[in-house]
Amino acid sequence: MIRKKILSGMAATLLLLGVANAEYPDKAIRIVVPFAAGGGVDVLARPFAKELGQILDRSVVVENKASNTGQIGATDVERSAPDGYTLLLTSAAFATTPAFYPDVPYHPVKGFAPITVLAAASQVMVASNKFKPTTLQEVVDKAKRSEKMNFALSGSSGIQSLATAMLAQQAGVSFMKIPYKGAGAAFVDLISGEVDLMIDNPASSLVHVRSGKLHVLATTGSTRMAILPDVPTVAELYPGFEAKNWFILAAPAGTPPAVIDKLNSAAKAAMNTPALQEMMARDGIDLVANSPAEAATLVASEVQKWGKLVKDLNLRAE
Repeated sequence: MIRKKILSGMAATLLLLGVANAEYPDKAIRIVVPFAAGGGVDVLARPFAKELGQILDRSVVVENKASNTGQIGATDVERSAPDGYTLLLTSAAFATTPAFYPDVPYHPVKGFAPITVLAAASQVMVASNKFKPTTLQEVVDKAKRSEKMNFALSGSSGIQSLATAMLAQQAGVSFMKIPYKGAGAAFVDLISGEVDLMIDNPASSLVHVRSGKLHVLATTGSTRMAILPDVPTVAELYPGFEAKNWFILAAPAGTPPAVIDKLNSAAKAAMNTPALQEMMARDGIDLVANSPAEAATLVASEVQKWGKLVKDLNLRAE
């Protein structure tokens, strides 16, 4: 009986060693995008998945699990097996949503093993051509004089809304905010002059800037955007200001470090392919491709930063 138990234990150990030493990946990988197809995250995820699949020599499938704040998809991944075959590709909403929803069913820090922040994008402040101020200083001065002016918000809990709130806080002014369900409807009113200003992603905004329908007043990164070198940053007027949308690839917590490291190397290689480099240059997105530790540090700092702003200003999702 003792000999039988010993042999059984040895067999189990060998089986576990065989699984641990199996070449990863040996089957298809699923990348969950927690937003609708065609959105900003999805537009990056699909070419990224194609390049990642070629590098790993395995099928990489993008699955959209859409919700307004990304909670459904993030929760699905957090509860998945930590084996490297179910991953999350999401935006800064990953870290900002818990500030508005304390009972969010996922934990951005404890529930995930970050692989890498793929890229990040400064946001752009665009204005209607009917709006007379052409600089951020003029916008702030107008607000301080309590003159009529409003900001369109493409959502109430995203990085664009938070950037608008942080600008008002640092400038010591208040803005009238007009909420919209998505940027599409907001752009219609912005172009027509029904609303004055909006902070938005460069990928969707610059199309209208290049066509002459809108103009850019400022960008929200710590440095000027390469594709808009003549446009000042908000930080040039208010030092320390930074609000970027970033895109992270993450696995469930507990995923083996060797799997995380392999995915990190493959993701970096994918982001440096000509197809992804061309797309990022066109859309004003900066390559990040950092280490798992650096990605984890960013997530934790963003959770703290935006959580504090939401609490200090008593912001609410609408």
